[in-house]
Amino acid sequence: MKRRLAALLAALTLAIGPGAFAQDAFPTKPVKIILPYAAGGGGDQFTRMFAQALGDLWQQPVVVENRPGAGATIGTDAVAKSPPDGYTLLMISSTIAVTPAAYPKLPYDVFKDLTPIGLLAQSPFILTVNPNVPAQTFEEFVRYGRANPGKLNFGHAGNGTMAHLSYELLKARTGLQATVVAYRGSNPAMLDALTGQVDFIVDTPAAIRQHVAAGKLRPVAATTARRAAAMPSLPTIAESGVPGFDVSVWFGLMGPGGMPPGLVQKINADALKAFAAAGLGPRLAVLGMEPFPSSPGEFGDLLRQEVAKWGQVVKAANIKFD
Repeated sequence: MKRRLAALLAALTLAIGPGAFAQDAFPTKPVKIILPYAAGGGGDQFTRMFAQALGDLWQQPVVVENRPGAGATIGTDAVAKSPPDGYTLLMISSTIAVTPAAYPKLPYDVFKDLTPIGLLAQSPFILTVNPNVPAQTFEEFVRYGRANPGKLNFGHAGNGTMAHLSYELLKARTGLQATVVAYRGSNPAMLDALTGQVDFIVDTPAAIRQHVAAGKLRPVAATTARRAAAMPSLPTIAESGVPGFDVSVWFGLMGPGGMPPGLVQKINADALKAFAAAGLGPRLAVLGMEPFPSSPGEFGDLLRQEVAKWGQVVKAANIKFD
């Protein structure tokens, strides 16, 4: 993690160079980060930790404002319509890659009206089964599901959530057929997985850790491209026969469209500095999250890939959003 941050900071320093932009004094007043989700969740806790770290670095208040609603589109639209001066920013999750498919008449264009600044963190998912499922590995799980189409029940946190979409992508890639049960939130799905009412779920390492330790749930694979830091001995789906499979809830910083490139690079570099200086990595682990730093260009590339990927999944599965 430290080597990754150092490499990114060095590259940014070379790319920007001294005097490359006029925003050297930025910020000279408080900065607002709009979070388009309700207060209290893991994303909210992370955003507030990050805002404090960035404010300490800048010696200016960095205020978090929750603006939930309409699948994160209300808060996102507020940022899209703000001046591109860096004083109004957006902390967004991977749901932004789903909204173009979920809401065809968005009041903003994800690529034209917003500027990617940098990825910061991700929450890996773990595919987890009730111990009654006769599978110790992901390969055994898929074989059992294929041999018994519709017998397995999958519980997820709500239509269109990343937990739901992860199953739909898995179904498309493996032919797995399960009965899908939608809940309003991950906690009810977890409770029914513990009692065997549903056979498998996907959730964060932090959510399943105590239940795995108690023998009430069994992890079979991580959904991310790399193994989850909290469960490094657990193979990924990608390395278990489904190449390229990669699903997580990631969090990144964006701004309004049309931000000056130099200002974007400065905020990105400062964000990474603040992240490292505050030692947020270990604190993220408590939330089931991992550091996931990137340059603005890397974030933009990922966003384009994710919008295309999830648009195809939503269309193929004919998903109706809550």
